Amino acid sequence: MTTDNKISPGFIRDEGSAAYLRPICLSLAAAIYALIFTGGAIWLTGPISFFVLFSTLWIAMIMLSEKKFKGAGDIVVLVLSIPAGLLFAFVRSSVSDRPAKILLLSGGLAVIALLALWTGMYKTHKGFLTALLIAGVWMRLSFIVVIPFFAMCNDVGDFTDRYNILHSGYIQFVNFTGRLINLDVREFGEWYHPPYYHYSASAVLDLQKLIFPSRAENWEGMRALTFLSSVLTLYFSYAITGFLKMTKAGRKAAVAVLAFLPALIMESGNLNNDSMGLMFTMASILFILDWKKTGRYTTLVIAALSMGLSVGTKLSGALAAPAVLVVIIAGMIKSFKEKSYARAIISPVLYGLISLPLGLWYFIRNYIMFGVPLTYILRPTSDYMYLGDIPFWARLIPDEIVGAEDCFFRNGLEGDPDHSIPIALCKTGLFNEAIMRDQMGTALTGYILFWLFAFLMLLGIAGLIYFVYFSYKNDRCIARLALGITVFVNLVLYLRMNIEFPFACTMNMRYILPAVIAGSIAIGDLYGLFARKIPLAKTILKMLIAVFMLMVVAFYMACALYFD
Repeated sequence: MTTDNKISPGFIRDEGSAAYLRPICLSLAAAIYALIFTGGAIWLTGPISFFVLFSTLWIAMIMLSEKKFKGAGDIVVLVLSIPAGLLFAFVRSSVSDRPAKILLLSGGLAVIALLALWTGMYKTHKGFLTALLIAGVWMRLSFIVVIPFFAMCNDVGDFTDRYNILHSGYIQFVNFTGRLINLDVREFGEWYHPPYYHYSASAVLDLQKLIFPSRAENWEGMRALTFLSSVLTLYFSYAITGFLKMTKAGRKAAVAVLAFLPALIMESGNLNNDSMGLMFTMASILFILDWKKTGRYTTLVIAALSMGLSVGTKLSGALAAPAVLVVIIAGMIKSFKEKSYARAIISPVLYGLISLPLGLWYFIRNYIMFGVPLTYILRPTSDYMYLGDIPFWARLIPDEIVGAEDCFFRNGLEGDPDHSIPIALCKTGLFNEAIMRDQMGTALTGYILFWLFAFLMLLGIAGLIYFVYFSYKNDRCIARLALGITVFVNLVLYLRMNIEFPFACTMNMRYILPAVIAGSIAIGDLYGLFARKIPLAKTILKMLIAVFMLMVVAFYMACALYFD
């Protein structure tokens, strides 16, 4: 069995610092680009921005490929990028906005595919993974262009309603006053959340005001922050797969699903704390695993900062704590065996001194000042979403055949709400709580996508079972144990939340995204198993993943026509 274990900061030591830093630098550059062109007078789909964006994509693809360019060759690369950008800019100048958005999505993916063929990236394992990651970045960038910022969001509210009790009001209060509210947060809806995301979003607004004073209230510019968080979540999830002793074929399949999974793509445009919280959660798992491997204090500090920032962004970040604790204990045992007693004692103390104050101060503040329970979460109050009259066990069963007109989530505003947890997970994992059944393109592609995703969810569950078996068989793989614990904790508390708060909105897949990431990786595990033992099943799963990726693209192209 061929495995692939080049990982995270170990990536730096194995392949040079550029191999690790380039994806992050590319993500930062793309986020800054998105901020500038959504915050300025030039829209992201304008002819000039098309030229810049596609030229940048062309250069990035070639720089990240296996080809070696020196001296004059570098100039050739730059020259080659100019006609590509000019071609797309010329085409853009002759079409209206909606076709331009389709061109941005499909044209970018076409460039990635063609350059992967031309540079030979697809022939190597590393090159193939790189192309998939760049395609994932492009899907997220296209999403924030194709989908309006008020669609497919959760608990954001109307930015024109200043100081409302949703995330938009929270961000504006922090931005205008520079402080937290000194009142009981239980009376202010979403303001009970810890403030790191809202302060970060406020900083993005301030940066936007500095660059474009005339567009000081362009709220859409804050999507640069959620876009960056989503891209880094993709990269951290990919890096975690390097610790799992996966086959090369399995890792490719896992990254393909992660790159094109709508539940993760949608986080790039969701103007709340979900995306940033998920990014720090995955970073906390990644870097604690790397610390276990290397024993480096710098990595431990990054892991502790990530955990503290995760909890300080969203309370659910604490759900990764049991997995992190297991890895820390394993690291201590390793240090004791190596007779590194000082490291065994200092490491957990250092981790706690950094992560605990950083993550818990806000909750302790609210408890001391206003008696707010440390684990307080907002209880839904919408009667139309209430499901308490349906036995919980009945909600665990998919008890209806979803028709073409019913593939989007029913929140109760139009008839009875969805009550089956598996069906609700499938719907919200694809479309969040948006309803687009009144247009043929979105309804048809959405329906096909629903059933493809349902099959992938079943495979993900089967893959997680195999994931656990593989962990038992390879008991030295602490990374698998940590990820398995994360899945278990997420699912148990998700089910508990749905018992305590029986509302349609609590079934949303966004509450278990770390488990969804693990399930996507488990599909890769299953693919690796099929590649070794059941070639026909491998071919079928490969086709299923490929068709799913194409249908995701088709659905977002239909969305470009749906939204004006």
